[in-house]
Formats: sequence, structure tokens, C-alpha cells
Amino acid sequence: MSNYYSNLGPDFKKRTIKLPSIPAYQYNNSLSDEYKTKKVSKAELLEVYESMLVIREFEEMILKLRTGAYEIISDYEYRGPTHLSIGQEATATGACSMLGIKDLITSTHRGHGDSIAKGFHAIRRMNDDELHTRCSELSTLQGEELREAVMEDHVFRTIAELFGKESGYGKGRGGGMHIADFRVGHLGANAIVGGGVPIATGAGMICRTDEERKGNVVCCFAGDGAYANGVVLESLNWASQDQFTGEIARTKFGMPVIYCIVNNHFGMTGRADGEVNGVDYLARRGAGFDNENMHAEVVNGMDVMAVRDAIQRARETIAKGQGPVLLELDTYRYYGHSLSDPRNEYRTREEEARWKEVDPVVVFRQQLLDAKVVSQKEIAKIEELVAARNARAARRAADSADPDPVDVIKYMYTDSVCDEVPEKYQKAEIYEPLPVIKRNAEGLVTYRDAIKEGLIEEMARDKRVILFGEDVADYGNAFKLSKGMLESFGRDRVFNTPISEACICGAAVGMAMSGYRPVAELMYMDFALMASDQISNQAAKWHYMTGASTKVPLVIRCSVGGGKGYGGQHSQSLESMFAHIPGTYVAYPSNPYDAKGLIKTAVRDDNPVIFVEGQLLYNVKGFVPEEEYLVPFGEANIVREGSDVTFVVWGPAVADAVKAADLLAEEGISVEIIDPRTLVPFDWDTVFASVRKTGRCVAISQCVDIGSFTGEIVSQITANCFDYLDAPVIKVGAKNGIAPQAYTLEAAFLPTPQDMINAAKTLL
Repeated sequence: MSNYYSNLGPDFKKRTIKLPSIPAYQYNNSLSDEYKTKKVSKAELLEVYESMLVIREFEEMILKLRTGAYEIISDYEYRGPTHLSIGQEATATGACSMLGIKDLITSTHRGHGDSIAKGFHAIRRMNDDELHTRCSELSTLQGEELREAVMEDHVFRTIAELFGKESGYGKGRGGGMHIADFRVGHLGANAIVGGGVPIATGAGMICRTDEERKGNVVCCFAGDGAYANGVVLESLNWASQDQFTGEIARTKFGMPVIYCIVNNHFGMTGRADGEVNGVDYLARRGAGFDNENMHAEVVNGMDVMAVRDAIQRARETIAKGQGPVLLELDTYRYYGHSLSDPRNEYRTREEEARWKEVDPVVVFRQQLLDAKVVSQKEIAKIEELVAARNARAARRAADSADPDPVDVIKYMYTDSVCDEVPEKYQKAEIYEPLPVIKRNAEGLVTYRDAIKEGLIEEMARDKRVILFGEDVADYGNAFKLSKGMLESFGRDRVFNTPISEACICGAAVGMAMSGYRPVAELMYMDFALMASDQISNQAAKWHYMTGASTKVPLVIRCSVGGGKGYGGQHSQSLESMFAHIPGTYVAYPSNPYDAKGLIKTAVRDDNPVIFVEGQLLYNVKGFVPEEEYLVPFGEANIVREGSDVTFVVWGPAVADAVKAADLLAEEGISVEIIDPRTLVPFDWDTVFASVRKTGRCVAISQCVDIGSFTGEIVSQITANCFDYLDAPVIKVGAKNGIAPQAYTLEAAFLPTPQDMINAAKTLL
């Protein structure tokens, strides 16, 4: 540990804490010198130039499309986003030209260039077999003819996604702001400012520990505006944790992430310099998270060779186990935030002219000629090749098929699960004997231990399953649910996190998209609101936005504290909110048997799952078989059969519904109780069958009544069972207010068995 409190008592001696200096603009070589000394070959230099040219050609095509000046498709009406990165080509090409095929990137809404560059340089490094795997329809081609055909396909699929076409990288579902290509390690561009930074951080966690990923790095592109964003700063803090390299680390290797601040000096129209920032260089941000400033450096982002040099040195730092690295790439965008932004209200022509004097494409072209790397004729040939390739790809994309409206929500969920663990992940290291879950003579286990046993079994079964959250390691989580798991599985698989709910969930997304199966814990469900962007805009959407090119198999465990007197910020039952987010599953077990079976199903499912746990249920005991079993999603449990009225109820309210049914039975009223177990997917068939039998229904939960999922139950029953109803369907829930702390008020706030009895009698 670097902190001076480590292994010592307090030391309050007067001192001055000095910060290391931050180097800036360190690259002072010339292209000519590097070429003459053979540090870089002609082939490499031409590859770099072509890469920047492909980006520039693509971006200028978008610009021309708006006015119909791109002649090859002047008949095509383009309606997509227009966030151009003209001027920033050196950042994308410089970084991606130093990455391997298996290295990863995340990008931004202005990320066409990053995507093009990552694919371009990956294709350059592929052999024929890899190229054929990427484009199987080109099986008759070989060598450079094959490579050029695959390159054109890359440009075509990029344009097709921009145009919202079925043949695009995301089948037109994500569009240009969400473009991804997982075959070459591109985990996606992100329309949420800073949204990709925690994803990159999570991917870095996998590259840090996974045997097959070791040696790979994650290059995270985000703009200057992102580096005032909360989850971005949380991510830098996460990546710099001492526990990765300090005394308690089992794998003493820093985070292999290169955070690239693409500082083009404007957020949208707001100027970063002298307006919305309080520092002269954003590289200073690193000083807040790491004693070495995260090896921060300011780099000339208009010079592709300077960017390449910085990335190479960053890789060397990471290879020594000293990552992460923070690079500020000082660059410029020549156009406004989008083409609707004329930019004349917040910058001058003189400013733009000065930046255009160091245009990365134009200057590099002249350097190639001055160094006699290439002739005018050769360079013209490259330029003609790029323009013609883009034109053919654009025409083909414009003519290609639009997605079928019938498939508007296709790819919302995947129906796949992890039935079989890949062999390389079957042998999980167990450092100490697994915790033993105690059963009483009747085989009863607490709800808490049922979840714990399910997690232990899944972690022992599959090395990709990891558990993390606040206080889950040594302490065993706030409710002692994970006690002993750290000792058994090690800190690489069970570890504490900073108090950073957004980064906890965002990192889980990155891990899941990189092939692992994370279980992230949020201590209270209320805190999911801190992470709602990462849950709702990231975890929920990537499978759909990439046209099923990726899966996001993660579990977010969050407990509901209602009924314990914890007040308005620790008591909310928010499962209805996440049931409203397409792309996520929502499970809420009401008893120990379901708790174990559902957590195991959640871990194996390939969709993101919000797994809700009732804190009042943690000590409730129930029968839990020792042999393995799963509880399927979307299959309700008929808790008790009845004939007069149906209760549809979940979570802790199930026990109250049973009490109410017992009292109603004394009056001759027969209640059928259905626990859906999962709100998404929901077992409508079982509910409809029950209501058609009883003719009456009460939908019950501990959610605040207004906006509760109980309203959806009322709507669906009314629509599908209207002819069978003998009375309106009604709801019972918490009061439409904020959970109070006072015992008397909370007792009045939450629904009671008597409330359920009164509702049933109203129908009868």
C-alpha cells in the first residue's frame, strides 16, 4: 500500500505532498529521421496514411451527403447523426495502428474514425484464413485481392450501419453512434458521454487476469467533455486501486487500460479551455487517482507519429504491470458538434485556420513526400484507391436492404444460456475449502444462505463468474452473505469496490461483453438509481444495438430494505422501474428455494438480470435441496390453489398474502396465490388461467402504487380475460409517497395482510 498509514499508526508530522510532473509534447522526432533509421518502414507509413485517408474520405462523404454533393449516391436521402471527427484522424489511426487484433477499444458518439481505424489495422494484420473467417463469401480470393475485398467490406458495413441498413455492423439497430465490431475487439461507440469508459475499465479487468487475454490492452477513447463526468472519474479511481498491485493482490498486475482523452477543445458548443474546466490540461486529472498521475502525458494529437509513440510507450508501461495510463491527445475538430451547428457563435475563422495549418492528413502527406518515402504518383494512387473504395461501398450500402419492420424488436433478448462451460474455464482455483451451508434437521436453509450456496456452486462451476461490490470481500457484504467466499476463490474473483455504483455496473458490462459472467452487488436497490445509466443505457441495450453481435451476461444483485425503518433512501422497492427497461430481466424470489434456483439461472442466462433480494427475507428458512437445481425464468409458482379470487404477488409481500388468504379461508373465501418469481419474463399464461378460473384478481406488491408493475398486470388481465371477469382488477401497493423512518408511519406505508383482505372483499 502506498498510503503512509499502511501497517503503521498515524503520523501527523508536518510535510508537503509533492506530485510528479506531467510530461507534455515529448515526441520530437521527424518522420524522415524515423524512416532513415528504419524505426518505421515504408509499408507502415503508407498504412498509416491510408488509414487516415479512409477516415477523412468517410467523414467528408457525410458532409457532402447533406448537400447532395456526394455524386455516387446523390439520390440517397441520409437521415442519420452527423458528428464529424474531421481533424482528429491522427488520434484514431495513431492509436489503432499500434494495437493488435485482440486488443480492445471503446469509443464515442464521434467514433466513426476509431471504428474504421480499428478494423482497418486489424484487417492489415490478418492472414488469409482469418480474412476468410471474417468474410466467408470471399472464399475464392487470396492474398492482396482478398485483403482489399475484406477492406471494402469493412467500409461498406460501416456505411451501412450509418445508413441504418440490415447489412450494417449492428444490422441498423445501433447506427453510427453505437457502431461496434467484436471480431476485431471494438466493444462499441457510445452515445452517452463517457458511457464507454467504465465498459473499457471492466474489459481491462478481464485482460488483467484472464490467461488468454494477458498481454492485451484496452484503448479507451473519450472526449474532453467526458472527463468532467462522474462515472468517468469513478472509472479512473477504479482502475488505479492499490488492491490490484499492492500487498493484498494475488495477481500483482495493474490495469491494462490506456485512457485516451481525445481533447478537441469543445464539449458540444462549450469550450473546454477557459470555460468549463478549471485546469489547463486534462492530464492533470490523473493526479487525483494515482501517485504517479496514472503516468499521464499530453500528446500532440495532430501528429500521428507522436500518437503512435505515446501508445507504444504506454504499452511498455502496462507490460511492466504499471497500468493504467492516461494520455491527453491534443487535437481539434474542424466542424461543429453536428452539422446543425454552424460553430460561428463560439469560435473564429482565425482559430480554425491556425489548426488547419497542422492538419494531420495534409501535413503527414507532405512529410511522406519530403522524406522521399513515396512519390507523387504513388500517393495519388493511394488516394484514388481510397476514394473509389468508399464510393463503391457507399453505393452498395445505399442500395442494400432496410431492416424489416416486422423485426423492430428482434434481438431485444437472447434466448441462449450457458448450459456448458468452456473447458478452459471449468477448473476454478479453490484456495481454501468452500464455505459449507448449514442445514437443520429438516433440511431448511435461510434465504441468505440459499443465495450464497447458489453463487458458490456457480463460481466453482465456471471460472468466468466473479463477484464484486462494496464490502463483499473480507467482511462478507453488509449482510454477511458472501462471508468466506474471498478465502475460497481469491481476490481476483471476489473483491471490494469503491463506493461507485455507476462504475460497479458499468465495469460489469465491460466484463460481460469481454466474455465473463460478472455478479455485481449493489448494497441497496435505492443505489441502482446512481447506476441507472449503466444498467438502462448500457447493459440493457448492447445486445439489441449490435444486432446480436454481443451478449451481456451479468447479474446485478440489489437488496430492498423496506420494513426496517431505514427511511426514504434505503427502502425503495424499484423492480417496476427496471421492468420498464427493455433488454433487462427482473427476478425477485420470495423464498429460499426460489432464491437459490433463480440466482443460478440468472448467472447462466446470457441476458442482464436485475436480481432483487428482500432484506426482510434473509433470515427466513425454507427447504433447499442439496442437489443442483434451477428455477426457470418466466415460470410462475402457484403458492396455493383457490377458486374465488387470484392474488398475483411477489417478494416479501407473498408471505403477507398467505396470511391474508388464511384469514379469508376462515370466512369461506378461497384465494389462489401466484408468485410470478420473475417480472421479466412474466408468466402471463399461468396468471390468465387462474383469473379465468376465479373471475377476480388483486395485483399486490411492496412497490409504490403509482407506476407499479401491478398496473401492467391489471392492463393485461383486462385485455386478455375481460369476458371472464366478475369484478374489476384492482391493485394493492405501498402508499404513493416516500418511505418513512418512523415505525408507526412505515407500518402504515407498506401494504398489510388486512389491505389484501379488504381488496378481496371489495371484489366479492
